[in-house]
Amino acid sequence: MPKDTFYHLDQAKKQRLFIAIKNEFSQKSFADSAISEIVKAAGIPRGSFYQYFEDKLDCYLYFVGQVQNERNQIFLNTLIANQGNLLLATKHFFTISIEDVLHGTYADFYQTMITAHDFRLHRFLKHGSRQQLVHDLYQHTDLDQLRVNDLEDFRYLIEMILNIFFRSIGSYFNNHSATPLTSVQIQERCLLMLDWLANGVSTTNKTN
Repeated sequence: MPKDTFYHLDQAKKQRLFIAIKNEFSQKSFADSAISEIVKAAGIPRGSFYQYFEDKLDCYLYFVGQVQNERNQIFLNTLIANQGNLLLATKHFFTISIEDVLHGTYADFYQTMITAHDFRLHRFLKHGSRQQLVHDLYQHTDLDQLRVNDLEDFRYLIEMILNIFFRSIGSYFNNHSATPLTSVQIQERCLLMLDWLANGVSTTNKTN
């Protein structure tokens, strides 16, 4: 995580540095990205970079964490707006977020991260934000609508929901067929898998 010096920067300088970081990691894979390009774009001495971050990985994980926190907040706000109905909120979250991830502010970063397999670096990311998301969602979910027994069950459910989301996003950026997928198709795929999760995939009635 960034050093205290970073958090003491004035807002304008911090924003300029953040934009430089975003542009570098959006245009190049982690392996091809360079601290020299970040400091050049931010207009700071190279030595200053090491006053803010331990190294390039520390900088990268900070940026990923910021992007993740924004996405988490959207999910939580959507749940609150849907009065704790997790499945309904997830449908709205998928619809809102898929368009944003594919074509929004961080679309180039998501594409670079997925196609370069940089998501493997996320194993180094502290999972505090993910854990916080689960706890926040748990606190605001109407649990009477779900067959979950405790927080651990709920955690597995959220992991399944997020896996649907990110696997679908991955299929968009990794599609190499002659016919590109559209954001509408990705939304439909997400909603179909969510329906399977909510209602099951079998068309037959099972009896004991």
